[in-house]
Amino acid sequence: MEVNRYFIQNLREALTPPTPSKSFGPHWRRIAQVYKALDQAEAGATYSTLIQHVRQVTGTGCSRKLIAKWKRERGLR
Repeated sequence: MEVNRYFIQNLREALTPPTPSKSFGPHWRRIAQVYKALDQAEAGATYSTLIQHVRQVTGTGCSRKLIAKWKRERGLR
């Protein structure tokens, strides 16, 4: 029986879960900065409070969409 090595490699890649927030894309540094600020925020805060916290820590606010992405990746939603 012949096993195609490309099949096994593709299968292995398909079965591994994607890593959250890979360091790719044009804004990965800013996203990492915002995630760090959000990780420091108090639990149970509202979107408005989180945006204000990010603004205080980094000097610039962030979008609700990015906060929702952060919540999804951290399992908070």
